[in-house]
Amino acid sequence: MAIEIPNYKVIKKENNIELREYQSYVIANVKVAADNYGSAGSHGFGPLADYIFGNNTKRNKIKMTAPVSTEQSEQIPMTAPVDTSKSGNYYKVSFTMPSNYSMTNIPTPNNKDVSLEEVPKHKAIVLSFSGYTADKKVESKIEDLKNWANKNNIAIKGGAVLSRYDSPWKPGFIRRNEVSFRVN
Repeated sequence: MAIEIPNYKVIKKENNIELREYQSYVIANVKVAADNYGSAGSHGFGPLADYIFGNNTKRNKIKMTAPVSTEQSEQIPMTAPVDTSKSGNYYKVSFTMPSNYSMTNIPTPNNKDVSLEEVPKHKAIVLSFSGYTADKKVESKIEDLKNWANKNNIAIKGGAVLSRYDSPWKPGFIRRNEVSFRVN
């Protein structure tokens, strides 16, 4: 049985990079402090798996979909009196919810660290690659995607997103991974 992924159409394709238009979809996510994508994914996976396995107000099991995504962002908290400071790297780890759910019918998480979010229709540039997602490899792919965007005069919005489509038990050489940026 195929695993459901977000619905999109390819607008432009060049080698392993695509400009895509995604339809809206719902994600469950958790924000974690971490030093890299791998560590963030490890810390965020548990609470999200717990949610889809039934730790929600309806005690419903939610079907697993792909991808599991990790987005890097910086959180800058307010300090007293008016200074601000960078408090380190934060990542949003998310599970894509099945398309039969909307914000009106999806079960509410019991864990306050898990939140639900509707991702609106948007465009993104996506670089696909196989193998393991070691930090150096991911950072290299992100740089390749930034360079492609620059070469094609495409404005990037927000942080890079690492998306993994396969279980950790699948051999690396056949794993499907992507790095992406939302674009204007």
